Amino acid sequence: MNSKAYTNADIKDYWGYSVCSGCYNLCGVKIRVVDGVPVAIEGVPESDLGGQGGLCGRGVATIMDLHDPNRLQYPVKRTNPKKGLYEDPKWERISWEEALGTITEKLKAAMEYDPRSIVWSFTPGPGTPFKSTIYTSFFFLACGSLNQAFGGVGSQCGAAAHHAGALMHAAWDILPDYRYCNFLLRCGGNEGHGGGRMAATSMRQAAAARDRGMRTVVMDPIGFRAGADADEWIPILPATDIAVFLAMANLIVHEIGIYDRDYIRHKTNGVYLVGPDMLFVRDKESGKPLIWDEKDSKAKTYDDPSLSHPAMEGEYSVNGIKCHPAFHLWKEVIKQYDPEWASEVSTVPGERIRRLAEELVENAKIGSTIEIGGKKFPYRPVAVVGYKGVQTHQNAFHQYLAMNLLNVLMGAQDVPGGVVGSGTVRSFGHPESGRPQFEPYGGVDGMLTPGFWHTRTPWPPHDVTGPGMVNLLDIMADSSMNPYPYTDDFDEIWTKIGRPYEVQVFGMYGGNVVMNIINEKTVDNFLGKIPFMFSINTTHNETTEGFADIVLPDVHAYESYDIASSIGFFFNYPIGLDKWSFHLRMPVAEPMYDLKDTLDIYFELADRVGIREKYNTFLENYFSGKKSTWEQDDVTDTSYILLKPDEKIKAKEFTDRVLKYYFGEQKGLDWFEENGFITWEKRPEEAYWRYHVDARIPMYFETVARNKPKIKEIFENIGIHMNWDYYTPLISYFPSVIYTELPEDSEFDLLGVSYRDTLHTHRFFLENPMVDEMSASNPYTFNIVMNEETAEKRNIQDGDLICVENHWGDKVEGRVKLSRLIHPRALAVVGLGGWAKGRPIAKGKGVNFNSLLRADYKHMCPVVGSLEIVSRMKAYTVKRRTEQ
Repeated sequence: MNSKAYTNADIKDYWGYSVCSGCYNLCGVKIRVVDGVPVAIEGVPESDLGGQGGLCGRGVATIMDLHDPNRLQYPVKRTNPKKGLYEDPKWERISWEEALGTITEKLKAAMEYDPRSIVWSFTPGPGTPFKSTIYTSFFFLACGSLNQAFGGVGSQCGAAAHHAGALMHAAWDILPDYRYCNFLLRCGGNEGHGGGRMAATSMRQAAAARDRGMRTVVMDPIGFRAGADADEWIPILPATDIAVFLAMANLIVHEIGIYDRDYIRHKTNGVYLVGPDMLFVRDKESGKPLIWDEKDSKAKTYDDPSLSHPAMEGEYSVNGIKCHPAFHLWKEVIKQYDPEWASEVSTVPGERIRRLAEELVENAKIGSTIEIGGKKFPYRPVAVVGYKGVQTHQNAFHQYLAMNLLNVLMGAQDVPGGVVGSGTVRSFGHPESGRPQFEPYGGVDGMLTPGFWHTRTPWPPHDVTGPGMVNLLDIMADSSMNPYPYTDDFDEIWTKIGRPYEVQVFGMYGGNVVMNIINEKTVDNFLGKIPFMFSINTTHNETTEGFADIVLPDVHAYESYDIASSIGFFFNYPIGLDKWSFHLRMPVAEPMYDLKDTLDIYFELADRVGIREKYNTFLENYFSGKKSTWEQDDVTDTSYILLKPDEKIKAKEFTDRVLKYYFGEQKGLDWFEENGFITWEKRPEEAYWRYHVDARIPMYFETVARNKPKIKEIFENIGIHMNWDYYTPLISYFPSVIYTELPEDSEFDLLGVSYRDTLHTHRFFLENPMVDEMSASNPYTFNIVMNEETAEKRNIQDGDLICVENHWGDKVEGRVKLSRLIHPRALAVVGLGGWAKGRPIAKGKGVNFNSLLRADYKHMCPVVGSLEIVSRMKAYTVKRRTEQ
């Protein structure tokens, strides 16, 4: 095995190591190269980062992308001055000098006018995840712009999930601890079943857990994905999970009466005292939140070393203020949510809701412990998890956190058998070097703060400072991502703000926002007004063809030196006690065409634009571990470990320096080219760190109440009229807009659900001929899935060409696949479709579900910015199968 073998002409047949480019899970792989041509790819049996030798079909197909004749081969510029959907850009080849020179000129002019006039986007998709979040983000931050316009991968992916993941687990997402979990309630999402976070790793772990006897219940509108592997599938109406979660919480707290009181007392803010203004009662001198100590009958700060028995309930008087513990208030709120009410909302039978609560408590083994590696840990072998199906709704903040609070009640967070954060968020480093080393900590108000992150951090809390950013994040202090500015109401809102500047430059890395964010016409309305757009991509797509002025060709992942893709510790690393497995993405064959490595492109642009010192500093701070977040103003360590501010090096050398810093001088790039990866045993207290880190998590979301008056004032002044009751720090029931914007007896009685297909990532793989062939043989991928009984009532037959129409008059057509594994009121579609000339295989395949959606403040979660991606619709036959 030698990844450097391609430099030796005498070696004709070899295997080289790299990192898979099939999605953002970044499994370790080995690739066979014959006569300089990569021909096969496999997983790495000795590594836990992936399937321990296995690889999903999408990963196997990545070799085809490397050989795609439609790959970008050189820089091009647009010669057609007209921009818009379906336009032919009439590309013309240009030199790298002309391309970079033009981009530099536009960026400099925009920075002089107003740095905020540079808006940027990326998609952490195939081969690009941390090149997006690290290399790309830092470049535009160094330009002075925080105006990231995420697109669908933000508001339609993880606006609530990533926010809650950070606050609750210091991680990007959550997963069950498959090694020890005995009862799993999965609510939307396919992690462990071919999709989502850590795809191959979680598939392997979930299969082993099922073999071991873990019971899985899936509550989801569709039953042919994760539900097909479950012990039980419970169909539920989309966006109504919140009713079931709150009813279960009510049953656990008020009827069953068994929950982890010690966990709530010592590891949450449920014991912080709350005054009549819904804010914490604070110590007059330090400003720290106060807790009532039942032992001493007095209020103490949360970090008082004498604090021994925090009160969870009761009324107290502190500094003349009547107050209650936060848990006391939430306990009163959830009392109203009974199973029968939840059943009417969700269609899940009341008795089944009651039994779910009982199963959760029975299996949680509250009070039990387990010994691992000579150390004792709380043992809570239950987990309630979900992802896209729970959080991609207008009520996402309360719905997703209601799910999390069930795990809080069980004390099943980052302990054996419970819910753990994706990846591993605590590291003591490699045994020989002690690096990389990081861990979460107790920050502002003693609350859990991530030790490693790669976007705008959810904690410490942000101030409300806007308006002034096109993504409105300077107003939405509790949001890290939202659909703005790709919304139907953005132009009107921007005018009411006073149009402080106009967007001059749009930069996009690896993305396709036209297809990945709501209705393409809405994106057209925003991008079509921007004077200059450039993109770095491996292929053309609907966005580059419609709007880009210059497109720079990125190397394929298997032609690249990419240390960023090794740094997904809190994102995609193996969970639980799986080994630390550090892989390096590196070239296994000579790069083709006139291409440049991503980091080298940004290095050269940074030199030309005059921001190299800032860019180098971002990279230095992040990779050395001084400050692994976007916010780096408070970094006081001015020593330089990896990269001096004025130093000019290439991506390859930077990769070598980081490796040597992490693992020692003898384990630099040469060592990794020979050996491919490095593994070491994970210590139990790294995997199950909850009781080893002095930090609390929120049951009560005080920042929401604190920010409400200021946010309300600004939003009302610019025409955004929210339901301000939503801004309560107590997790409560709020229905999604899909159940309130039309009367109950509307003819638009079906609910469209867009689900993840295991073969596809951000529509990218629709151009892959191997994936295209597999998709065509799958009865679900290209079709619209409908309940059999529902179809019979509408005289729709299997295979018919049907039209699906929303209440705004938008329509899409597709073949229907009838199934009993879908809720009677749901329609299920994989978001595909497309028309780009640069993607001839993908052209016209599947259904573009996003065309049926709307983006505006009425369809956005008021707190975290998640966008509602379910639409009310009706369906009818256009052509019988026999007529087609």
